[in-house]
Amino acid sequence: MMRSGRNAGRAWGRALVGTVLCLATGAMAETRLPSPLTLSDALVFADDEHPAVAQGRAGVLRGEAERLAAESANDLAVGIRLNARWVDPNERAPDQGNNDSQAILRLSKPLYDFGRSSNARAAAETALRGQQEQHLSLVARQRMEIMRRYFDVLMADLAYARDNEDMAIAFIAFDRAQNRNELGQVSDIDLYALQERFQESRLRRLATLQETRSARNRLALALNRPDQVPSDLINPALPGNDRALPEIEELYALAEAGNRRLASLRLEAEAASQRIAARRADRRPVLSLEAEAAHYERVLGSRDPLAAGLVLDIPLYSGGRVDAGVAREQANLYDVQARLRQHELDLRQAVLETWLEIQRLRTQRDHARATADYRDLYLDRSRALYELEVATDLGDAMTQQSAAMLFTAQTEFELALAWERLALLTGQPDFSAVHASHAQGTP
Repeated sequence: MMRSGRNAGRAWGRALVGTVLCLATGAMAETRLPSPLTLSDALVFADDEHPAVAQGRAGVLRGEAERLAAESANDLAVGIRLNARWVDPNERAPDQGNNDSQAILRLSKPLYDFGRSSNARAAAETALRGQQEQHLSLVARQRMEIMRRYFDVLMADLAYARDNEDMAIAFIAFDRAQNRNELGQVSDIDLYALQERFQESRLRRLATLQETRSARNRLALALNRPDQVPSDLINPALPGNDRALPEIEELYALAEAGNRRLASLRLEAEAASQRIAARRADRRPVLSLEAEAAHYERVLGSRDPLAAGLVLDIPLYSGGRVDAGVAREQANLYDVQARLRQHELDLRQAVLETWLEIQRLRTQRDHARATADYRDLYLDRSRALYELEVATDLGDAMTQQSAAMLFTAQTEFELALAWERLALLTGQPDFSAVHASHAQGTP
C-alpha cells in the first residue's frame, strides 16, 4: 500500500510538472521577439515548442511513461468481485437458500520474480536516459539552425547593399549614355549594351531584395514565430572564432566521450540488452502474496471469509513465446549496435571535416581581411580623385567594397557555424563562438 502511495505521489508530481510546463510554454508562445533582435535573444527560442525539438520531448515523455509502467508492474493489485447468483441447491446442501451471491475482495502482490521486473525497470530507466540525451541533441541542433538562419539574414542584407549600389551605378551610366546618344556621341549598340547591363543588375537587385524577406521568414520559422518576422538584427561579436583549435586526436576523444547522439545510441543498446534479460526471465517462477476477504449469502463449509497465502507460480511449458520474445529483442539489439557503429564512423569523419574546415576558414578570413583593407584604401583613393574632378571608377570601387564586406562577414559567420558544429559533435558548449561571446558580455 505504501508503494502504491508513492506511485500515486509520483503521478501527481508529474501531472503538476506537466501543468506548469503547459503554462510556461503557453506564455512562451505569447512572447514577442525583441526589436532589434540579437543573436543571444534568438537562441533563447531553441526550446521544446519548435516541432524539430518537440519530437525529442515526446520521446522523453514516452520514456517516462514506460518507466512508470515498469515500476508499477509488481505493485499491489486490489480488486473486488461481485457475483449475483441464483442457484437450485442440492438437497443435501446445509443451506437450501437460492441466493448464492458473493462479494470477494482480492489483494495480490508479486514479491519476487527472479529478475524479470528488475531488468525491465533497468531497461526503462536506461531508455529514458537515452531519450533525454537525444532531446538535448535536438535542442543543440535547433540552436545551430537558428544561428544559420540569423546569419543568412545578415548576409542577405549585405548582398542587397552590394547589388543596390551596382544597379545605381549601371543606371547612372545608362542615363548618361541616353543623353549622349541623343547628341550623337554614343552609338545605339553601346547604348543597348549599357541598358542590358542595367536591366541585369536590376534583376539581381530584385532577387537579393526578395532574399532579404525570404531569409527573415526562414529565421521566424526557426524561432517558431511565423507571425513575427524580425526586421532589425544586430551584427554579433564572435570572439570565440579566435580560440586555439585543439589537435584532431583530442577532438576525437572529446567526441567519443561527449557526443549526445552517440550517448543516446549507447544507452539504447544497453536498454536492449536489459530487455533481453527481462524476456529470458519469463521462464522463471514468480512468488506472490495473495489475500481474500469474502462475504457469501450461502454459508457452506468450504467457504472461508478470510484467506491469505504465498503462491509460487512456476512456468513448465510456454511453447515458443519466450524464445520469440528473446529473438525479437536480440534483433533489436543488433540493429542498435549497427546504428551505433555507423554513427561512430560518421562522427569521426564529421569531426575531421569540421576541423579541416575551421583551418580553411581561418586562412580564408586572412584573405577576406586583406581584401577588405585593399578595397577600403581603393575607395578612399577613388573618392579623392572624384573630388578633384579626375576621371575615376568611384561607383565600381563602392560596389567592390560592399562585396568585400559581404565576403568578410560570410567568412566569419561560416567560421562561427563550424565552431558551433564542433561543439555539437563533441558535446563541448565552450567551443561555441556564441558561448564565448556570452561569457564576455557581447551581443
